[in-house]
Amino acid sequence: MKKIFYTSVFLLLTLFSGCDLLDIKPVNSMLPKSVEDFESVLLGGYPRENFFINTDLATDNVYANLSATSAVTKSYEPWFVWAATHQYNEAEDTYWKQLYSSVFYANTVLDEFAGKTPTTEEKALFETVRGEAYALRAYCYFYLVNLYAENYADENMDKPGVPMPLSASDVHQNTQNNVRVSVGKVWEQIEKDLDEASKDLVGKESKGKYRFDYIALQAFKARVYLFTGKYKEAIEAASYVIDAKSLFDMNEIQSYLDGLDKISNAFSYTYGFIDTDYRNEVLFFVGGKGNGNPYYYYKTRFKPTEELLNLCKRDPGVVDYRRYIFESNADPGSADYAEQGPTVYRMFATQQSDCYYIGLKLSEAYVTRAEAYARTGEKDLAIEDLNRLLVTRIKKSDYVALDKADFTAETALQRVLEERRVELAFDGGMRWFDLRRLGKPGIRHAYENGQVHTLNQGDLRYVLQIPLSEQLNSPNMPINPR
Repeated sequence: MKKIFYTSVFLLLTLFSGCDLLDIKPVNSMLPKSVEDFESVLLGGYPRENFFINTDLATDNVYANLSATSAVTKSYEPWFVWAATHQYNEAEDTYWKQLYSSVFYANTVLDEFAGKTPTTEEKALFETVRGEAYALRAYCYFYLVNLYAENYADENMDKPGVPMPLSASDVHQNTQNNVRVSVGKVWEQIEKDLDEASKDLVGKESKGKYRFDYIALQAFKARVYLFTGKYKEAIEAASYVIDAKSLFDMNEIQSYLDGLDKISNAFSYTYGFIDTDYRNEVLFFVGGKGNGNPYYYYKTRFKPTEELLNLCKRDPGVVDYRRYIFESNADPGSADYAEQGPTVYRMFATQQSDCYYIGLKLSEAYVTRAEAYARTGEKDLAIEDLNRLLVTRIKKSDYVALDKADFTAETALQRVLEERRVELAFDGGMRWFDLRRLGKPGIRHAYENGQVHTLNQGDLRYVLQIPLSEQLNSPNMPINPR
């Protein structure tokens, strides 16, 4: 009976939250009642659709392999060429839809729990579910404001952010004429929600890597504080994560590599990098199935760049195990090499079981803390963090620690950002967000018929356009300039 009840709740909420932000209707029957019921509701709200991976197409981490013969997925093209709108043929904006659907789920739980006092038996689960709801809402607004509004900066705080419903009733009542609150107010609410989530989740048992727990929450807080320039707070949150977890020593995969006939066979077909104990570094899985990512290792058009791979090959005589994520499956000089491309994304391979994208992981805490140190004049501490990371990434017999004396404040920061780029490549759309906060540099993409597309320094297209469906429902809402 309980299974039937939960299934009905899921179907109802999926039906109503599957619409656009402005078209969600309240659930009128078979309402959840117990804390366990609302836990099931919240689980249905965690993003399970692609809401970030296409942004990598717009970055300097991806190129179009014009030697590839496979057909281009047309919906990818607007991202790669920085079209005025990223929606293909006015198709539905799945990013906007998924994120606001998740906000609706979180708000539904928070509305129900507001003002209620749980029984002694319910208290731990009640606080866990409420804390996850706050964390999920903050996570979604982080993505929304970083996708559809200007980046966090003093000069942008009063610019249009995104609509920000803070209760399910806001969604029900405002089916038209939504308002974009300011960028500053969205970031302020993100931090408020993170503080509330921290109060609830501290000391609670983790319920798995597909849900927020206290450690994953601290990793996310470190990210938010880095983006908002609160470096002391970023260091504190990142340090908590670093102290709580251990990095995977990639030297452990050497015996596996030694057993291969060809190194090009590493991490392909049914075995991806994520199938090693590297998986233990993941704090939070999120989004769609990584097995079907657009940067598949075979002959697809879009692939990770040579520049990204070369950051893992600084010294030809040093084995950086991260190179095996990006190197080609084809042997150099073979007929397939040009078509398959010299760089590939083999994190997930074609696993027999589903695996979702990485939303948060331990190494992000290291590069976040290192960047915060570098930006606060502590370049030696930044290099120490890089050494703690690199000793687990480089073959033991090849490893030589970075010498702090070799770095100035400026070059230390540059090296930190390079390691961040490698570690977070294709994770949670972070490269696009980093480019936005790091000055919106110019990027050039060569594409079909030799045409070169350019995203200029500071280009307005670093902000995605408000979806057409939202423009129609809220005609007075300002759209993003082009």
